[in-house]
Amino acid sequence: MEQAALNQQPSSLPSTAAGSERYDFLDWLRVIAILVLLFYHTGMIFVGWGWHVMNEQRIDALVAPMDISHRLRMPLLFVIAGAGMWFALQRRTGAQLFRERTVRLLLPLVIGMFVIVPPQVFYERLFQDRWQGGFLQFLWERTLQLRPYPEGDFSWHHLWFIAYLYVYVPLLLPLMIWWRRSARKLQAGAWMYTLALPLAINEAVLKPLFPETHNLVRDWYIFNHYLLLTVYGYLLASMPGVWQWFAMRRHQFAIGGVSVYLVAMWLFAQGVIHRSTPADAFVGNVFTWLWLMAFLGYGYRHLSFCNPLLRWARDASYPIYILHQTLIVAIGYYVVQTSWSPWTKYWGVLLATLVSCVLLYQLIVRRFGFTRFVFGMKRGRATDAPSAMASERGSAAV
Repeated sequence: MEQAALNQQPSSLPSTAAGSERYDFLDWLRVIAILVLLFYHTGMIFVGWGWHVMNEQRIDALVAPMDISHRLRMPLLFVIAGAGMWFALQRRTGAQLFRERTVRLLLPLVIGMFVIVPPQVFYERLFQDRWQGGFLQFLWERTLQLRPYPEGDFSWHHLWFIAYLYVYVPLLLPLMIWWRRSARKLQAGAWMYTLALPLAINEAVLKPLFPETHNLVRDWYIFNHYLLLTVYGYLLASMPGVWQWFAMRRHQFAIGGVSVYLVAMWLFAQGVIHRSTPADAFVGNVFTWLWLMAFLGYGYRHLSFCNPLLRWARDASYPIYILHQTLIVAIGYYVVQTSWSPWTKYWGVLLATLVSCVLLYQLIVRRFGFTRFVFGMKRGRATDAPSAMASERGSAAV
C-alpha cells in the first residue's frame, strides 16, 4: 500500500519526467546551510563558548538558536555531500570521482591552510596577547613552523569539513561502487526513523572518550558521526521515491522535531536528564534526524526549482564557505574593541562579512581561471545554464 503511494507522485509535488529529474532543492538547502554558518560563526563571538575572538558582553538570546543550529547545519551539509557522491558516480568511474574530489577538496584545503586560515590564527594570537608583530612576520616565524594548533599556529580551522569529506571519499569509495552495482535497493519506509540510533550510540559511547577536536586523528566521535551522515546521504539518493516520501511526511517530521526539543528542554530543566549523557545523545540525535528528514521533505516540496539566484549561489557558496570565517575573525577583532552595543557589533560583523565575501567572489574568485581552480570551482567561466543534478556543481564538494 505504502509503496503504491510512493509510485504515484502526488500532484502537489514537483512534477518531473522519468530519468530527467533535477535536484535543485539540494543545492538550495546547501546554500541555506552555508548562509546559516555565517550567522553561527558570527554568533560565536558573542556567546562565551570560547572562540578565536570574543566580545566582552554576551548576547544570551543567541545561545538557544545557536545550540539548535549546531545540531543541524553540518549534518545537513554532510548528508547533501553524500547524496552528491551517488549522483556523481552515475556519470563517473570511481577513479574519476577520486581525481575530481582531489582537485575540488584537497587542493583548496592545502592552499587554505597556508593562505586563508593563517590570518585567523594571527588575529587570535593578537587578541590573546600572544603576538605583537605584523602578519608577514607571524606567517614566517609561526605559521611556517608547521606546529599543529592549538599549541602551534598551523591549522585548518573551519576547513576541517573539507578535510573530513576528502578522507571519506577513498574510505567509502569501494562500498559506494559496490552499492551502485548491486541489484539491491532500499525502499523508503518507517524503518528510516531508526537511522537516529547509530548516531546516538556513536555519540553516547565515543564522545566522552574523544571530545570534539576536528584534528582528525583523535576525533573519533565527530569523524564517525559525519561519516554516518555521509553514508546516509548516499543511501538516500540511491532509494527510489525517497524525496517524495520525505515530502509527504514533512509536517510530521517537523512536529516531531519540535516536540522532542520541547520535551528535552523540560527534562533538562527538571534535572531528569543531563548534558553529555547517553540520554542527551539519544534525544539530541533523534532531534537532528527528524529535522534533517523535515528539511529534505520541505526542500523537495518547495525548493525544486532553479532561478538566476540559485545559479549564482551554487557556484559562489563553496568559495564563500572557504572565505567566511577568516573574514569574521578579522572583522570581529576590530569590532569587539569598539564601544558599540553587542547587537550592533553582531550585525556589523555579519553584514561586513557577507558583503566582503560577495565582493571577493565577484571581483576576484570567479573571474580568473587560477582563482577558480584553487577555490575548487570549474576552470571555465560560470554559465547561467542550470545543472542537471545538484551534485554536478557543488553539492558533492560542500
